[in-house]
Amino acid sequence: MRFKTAFFISFFFCIFSAFGQRTLRGKTIDQFLESAIGITIFDKDTIKIGQSDLNGYFQIKLPKETDKLIFAGVGYEWATITVSKECENQEIILFLATTYDFMSPRKVDRHRKKEFEKLPELHSQAFQKGIFETEKPCVIRKFESYQPK
Repeated sequence: MRFKTAFFISFFFCIFSAFGQRTLRGKTIDQFLESAIGITIFDKDTIKIGQSDLNGYFQIKLPKETDKLIFAGVGYEWATITVSKECENQEIILFLATTYDFMSPRKVDRHRKKEFEKLPELHSQAFQKGIFETEKPCVIRKFESYQPK
């Protein structure tokens, strides 16, 4: 009798945990359309939930209520994206981290924003070369300023 009760309770929790998650897959590349390997994926509380492989591909399970992901890697700028509820294939373009010596924060942000505005064009190029599966990005990403407020 105890075995049946324990089995039923564990089965019940497994079902609820399966319905409370969704699977996302995708690919990370850099601005030169090369695979970004070893990119760590965090949720908004910076808890590690996955990592990209040697070809830039990843597959993660995340709770349904998770709406933001952070992609971080050595030598890359962090990218914060908003996860769309309809999209299960996330294709992310990361920028290489650079140093800006002898520039004001405002000038640095102008340079970074200029690169950021090229994202749709880079995504289209990656699709045309067969790197990405979708023609238009389904991630929502906003420019994040380095300038203190």
